[in-house]
Amino acid sequence: MHSRRAAGMVLSALILVAMLRVASTYRVFSQTVDEPIHIAAGFRWLTTDRYDFDIEHPPLARIFFAIDPWLHGADAHLDGNALIARGDRDRHNLAVARAGNLIWLVVALLFVFAWTKRLAGTGAALIAVALLGALPPVTAHAGLATTDISGAAMTIAALFLFDRWLDERTWPRAIALGLALGIGAVTKFSFLLFFPLGAVLLLRRTRITIARVVVIASIACVIVFAAYKLEATRLVDLRIATMPLTSDEHIAARYAKVRGYEWVRPDLVRRYHAYCRLGAVNVDFVDWAKASGYPSPLAGRNGNTMAGAPPLPRPSLIDRFFEPCRRTCQWLALHIPIPAPTFFRGVQRVRIHSRLGHPAFLFGERRETGWWYYFPVVLFFKTPLAFLILAIAGIATMRHRVVLAPLLMLVAAMTSHINIGVRHLLPLFPLLAILAAIGVIALWRRSRLITGALLAWYFIATAIAHPDYLAYFNEAAGSHPERIASDSNLDWGQDLFRLADVAHREHLDPLYVSYFGSADVHRYLPEARDLPGTPVRGWIAVSEEHWIREHDRSLRWLASEKPVRRIGKSIRLYRVSRG
Repeated sequence: MHSRRAAGMVLSALILVAMLRVASTYRVFSQTVDEPIHIAAGFRWLTTDRYDFDIEHPPLARIFFAIDPWLHGADAHLDGNALIARGDRDRHNLAVARAGNLIWLVVALLFVFAWTKRLAGTGAALIAVALLGALPPVTAHAGLATTDISGAAMTIAALFLFDRWLDERTWPRAIALGLALGIGAVTKFSFLLFFPLGAVLLLRRTRITIARVVVIASIACVIVFAAYKLEATRLVDLRIATMPLTSDEHIAARYAKVRGYEWVRPDLVRRYHAYCRLGAVNVDFVDWAKASGYPSPLAGRNGNTMAGAPPLPRPSLIDRFFEPCRRTCQWLALHIPIPAPTFFRGVQRVRIHSRLGHPAFLFGERRETGWWYYFPVVLFFKTPLAFLILAIAGIATMRHRVVLAPLLMLVAAMTSHINIGVRHLLPLFPLLAILAAIGVIALWRRSRLITGALLAWYFIATAIAHPDYLAYFNEAAGSHPERIASDSNLDWGQDLFRLADVAHREHLDPLYVSYFGSADVHRYLPEARDLPGTPVRGWIAVSEEHWIREHDRSLRWLASEKPVRRIGKSIRLYRVSRG
């Protein structure tokens, strides 16, 4: 009993330290690029009857960011920047919004404790909590009004509850798992990728009843439906709203909205395109449909385009076999509304975004579609080396299939063309903390000196990093991490408050600014001037992200100058006296 009480006190202290560590960064940093969008989206959810703003992210975590302006009756038409600037209390408003993520940090720490305790005992569990609570990628994104930490927290929570349910398939555990799955689905869409990957590894021979699976799925679906304001629409309308204009799904849905063409399905449009590839030139779909035996009121609108076309191939055996099922599905798509269509639209938007890519930077090169090795690189450089060593030791020691989960998740992330930050790997870190804690126990038995040295290295390095967890790079990155990666790894617009403080304190005049971020520079630096593309004299502040993008173009003239200092980790400050 005493040992349990002592463990509870230590756990509470570790969680409190992690929370204070995160909260102490709130007023240091100006808004990052994405925070106004997340705050505004949460505010729209609270003040309107729909959720249709920036649907690439689900709503739940965002709601917590907007509770303060909602409670204080802020104008429902305010955008994210205006919500932050409300009452000229920018730092306070940002701090309150960011505090909405503390709940997810606590969830992550508690479930890491619970799972590690189950695998390796209370001592290892407390070590895991201490490691995770000091980990820079985690503390960085737990301290911002963004959705990354919530996705990480619910991934570890749902995996733990799934593992527990497989052991004992009771109704309470089924209900808990259903709640976790539903909450996870409406915090971050990456949950829909990372949870199944981990769950597959946890599966084992066990008797699973259909009734419990149905209950779990139903609870999750109800949560998603509720989070999206009980919205419902037909699948045909959803395809028109979400699919690319040239896709078979979009084309079929547009036809199905025309009287007489309700039967048009994506598989039939695919068959039509396959027929055209056989050599049919300029054959109108409506003429192909009539020739194929389907009702087609508009046939002949451009004459008989089937004249001289190749003979129609017979539908395959598979097509004939599935025809009744496809007809039924088409009727449902036309007549039965589906719940939470914006949820599915958001998932589709993310898939399209991932396929098309996003401007990215790595090792001095910029690309639109990224690199297959981007995430392993940023995982290595953005994670403390001592932590990586301990995690590897845990992987080598542990005999549980969960050890493969971080690797499988990393491999899946490598298929994405959105290469803009280690934050997209955040769900790996709770699992790695469990492995690192187990590695500590294993190494301690072999060499207390080495283990103590690794822990000292880790906690000293992470303490020195305070409060710049977002821009943290480990020792392998050297003194110029900006040559490795940028964006939300280094410069996400977070140092504008610091620049304003320095400029006011040291009277930097004239000050020219080239700032990367979503904040209004002139709100905090009213006397500052926008940096032109030609040489000027005076103080010059350049965001690292702008330097990376423009130093070969509009900022080329600054290449011969050396910064006199850095503001925070992301802004170069120059003093140019000649021009």
